[in-house]
Amino acid sequence: MFDDFEEEDENFDDLFSKIDIEEALIKYEKLKNNDSVFFSEEDIENLSYHFLIKGDKEQQLAIINHGLTIYPTNIDFIIEKAEIYWKQKDIGSALELLNKAKGLSPFDPLIYNIEGLILTDIDQFDEAEDCFKVALEHADEELLVDVYIGYAQMLCQDNRNEKANELIERGLYNDNENELLFNQLGLNFIANGTYSEAIAYFMKRTDLEPFSYNTWLQLGRFYEINGNQEEALNAYDYAGIVNKDAKKAFFSMGSIYESKEAYEKAIENYKLCKKTEGDVYPDLCIARCYLALSESDLARLHLKNAKTLGDFLPEYHYLLGYSYLADEQPIKALPYFKRLIKDDPEDFSSQKALITCYADLNKIPELLAAYKKIKKQNKELFFDHWKDFASIFYHSELDEMFDDLIQQVEQISEYQIELEVIKKIIKYNHSPSMKNKEVIVKFLIKDYHDTVESVKLFCPNLYFEDEYFKLNLHLYNIEDNNEQRYF
Repeated sequence: MFDDFEEEDENFDDLFSKIDIEEALIKYEKLKNNDSVFFSEEDIENLSYHFLIKGDKEQQLAIINHGLTIYPTNIDFIIEKAEIYWKQKDIGSALELLNKAKGLSPFDPLIYNIEGLILTDIDQFDEAEDCFKVALEHADEELLVDVYIGYAQMLCQDNRNEKANELIERGLYNDNENELLFNQLGLNFIANGTYSEAIAYFMKRTDLEPFSYNTWLQLGRFYEINGNQEEALNAYDYAGIVNKDAKKAFFSMGSIYESKEAYEKAIENYKLCKKTEGDVYPDLCIARCYLALSESDLARLHLKNAKTLGDFLPEYHYLLGYSYLADEQPIKALPYFKRLIKDDPEDFSSQKALITCYADLNKIPELLAAYKKIKKQNKELFFDHWKDFASIFYHSELDEMFDDLIQQVEQISEYQIELEVIKKIIKYNHSPSMKNKEVIVKFLIKDYHDTVESVKLFCPNLYFEDEYFKLNLHLYNIEDNNEQRYF
């Protein structure tokens, strides 16, 4: 929801942009070959961090052990080794190392903070609280927020949510716009599902601190979680007024407007998220909205801005492929969907798009092969999306395949109402009279969601352009598909 887009410090530099790790790695290779080589404390720290981000715990532990043979009283190395044991679930060894560290540095707040986290992990809450209290007493400004957060999470885990709130409020007293502390304040309510209480709490805070961006942001989040979209938009709007650089508030407004199919407003807010050259994820969202508006060229323009996301976000390739499919260029779209299916054979959106490409290109043998493969390999996926396949065959006038699929579905009792709706929609397509339209409208009472879905698939003009049908959607006053619209 509101965690899709995270703000980044534009001045942030990865640690290894400032470290020459190559020399340290060469030394490490020599060490593994039993060569005599000198390691500074900085070498050990750099290598430990390198193996940490690579996820190589074995090598990280090896270099830390070597570091401790050279520098046995280095507190940081002892703490890192304790953390490795903690991640390996060797709690006894981790706590033993931390006790050793306390003997060398009796009031080091980092030691007590990590000990508190470990004890929380094994539900020893009283002992953990003692550790956090010592850590708070001695923590410097850099560590203080981490201690408050760890302490509050322990209190929530021990069902002491009110005390957790009081603790975070104490932290905010001296740092009243700290976003991490506000996030934890929100998590305190999420921990026990008290969303209405959270709304009341943050509403009260807005009275006391009407110019607090984070207060309005949290209020918007809880309205959104609670399903109150209009109130959420109002809260996010206030957050944007208070802070013109409120990326997360603008992104959340964009997301809500997109879910409401108000794509122009969604685009407007997503654009407000783009504050630096590195803010490319909003471009992906903007492209998605432009595709919903049938503006494929503009969608591709924003996808070009977001091309760095293509290395790790499948959605990038899906949207690019779909933009060509929407432009009736299936030959250009095809490679994108083939790639996606190769990476994830159960990705239905790409399976559907691939079959649509084959249908548009009149590549019937390829279409049949892909269709049969889905039926054979994943029957659950096939029957979950049978209407999608049927709509492709229907619109592509592949009558034999359509009739064969319908005959299969007719054997399954749970799909009978959906089948009846589809047959009435097809009848309307052949004879678009008011009488036939009224028949479809009556099905909104029986099964609103499935009827709307079927109309979108088999007669999209009725859903998107017919004012009478849209009026009836509104009159029944049932929320229409609040999920993100995928094509």
